[in-house]
Amino acid sequence: MATGGKFVTATDVANRAGVSQSTVSRVFNPDSRLLVRDKTRKKVLEAAEELGYVPNAIAQTMASGRSRIIGIVVPSNYNIFHYHILQILTNVFQMYDLRTMVFTSAPTDNINDLLQNLYQYQVDGVIVTSAVLGQNVTGSWTRKGMPVILFNSDLPDAEVSMVQSNHFHSGEQMAEYLTAMGYQRFAYVTAEKSPHLNLRSRQEGFLSGLIAHGIDKCQIIPAAYSYKSGWEAGTFLLSQKDVPDAIFCSGDINGFGVIDAIRQQTSLRLGFDIGVSGYDAPIIGDFQGYSMTALAQPTTQLIRTSTQMRKHQAEQNA
Repeated sequence: MATGGKFVTATDVANRAGVSQSTVSRVFNPDSRLLVRDKTRKKVLEAAEELGYVPNAIAQTMASGRSRIIGIVVPSNYNIFHYHILQILTNVFQMYDLRTMVFTSAPTDNINDLLQNLYQYQVDGVIVTSAVLGQNVTGSWTRKGMPVILFNSDLPDAEVSMVQSNHFHSGEQMAEYLTAMGYQRFAYVTAEKSPHLNLRSRQEGFLSGLIAHGIDKCQIIPAAYSYKSGWEAGTFLLSQKDVPDAIFCSGDINGFGVIDAIRQQTSLRLGFDIGVSGYDAPIIGDFQGYSMTALAQPTTQLIRTSTQMRKHQAEQNA
């Protein structure tokens, strides 16, 4: 803060508190504040309050070599699941005294160009929340000291760290559930038309689970992670001579589209004559008009793992 045209510095606070400038720096550094005695820390904070001192984040970055900023990359085309994750990630990093810098990127963008921009900001790490954005990320960023983590990706050949659910096993679980409920005619609505990378392992797990229960027929309907695409997939399935009695959707949003197609085009009773299931689940609570069985991604665990992984990488680079 400026007083009389002059910004208050750490030296001013040190003089007022009767301590060294390095002690002031330690008090305002989240990594070292607990190393200062309570009595001294209190004096420094009181002096800073009296003078209206605000730590210079740029100076702290230059001194420590760490910006305490985490870059988060989300897809530019709106997807409620990714923004649900963004909200939780931001809240978690705030708990660790970390700031976030959010960038959006289209699937056709060169992700490495975007990472170059983040690198210039000296971010302590980057989390990429869209699998399609992460598929061309090279491992050179980690070697440069900017670790990149791919969140909820399924990229076997990725050169960077990944955190993901067990999509194949999830598909098997849904097959187990639906067959146990007595359904006999199945369809799977994919996401292969989506700009997001289609997590094919969900589909493969579902088909494998059906085969394990003696069912070798399942209609595969190409679609995307969108309401409109789900509506179109549902409309197509309802036009078939043998309408499936169980439809597993690759996401929740296209599942909502399937549900509305059934509601508006037929008299079939959802949950009785026909069942619709989805994937992701945490967002369903925001849509009270839809009742749908869905596989819940362990978002809390995924985010906790991402945070721990980032912390470990930061310690290695320290």
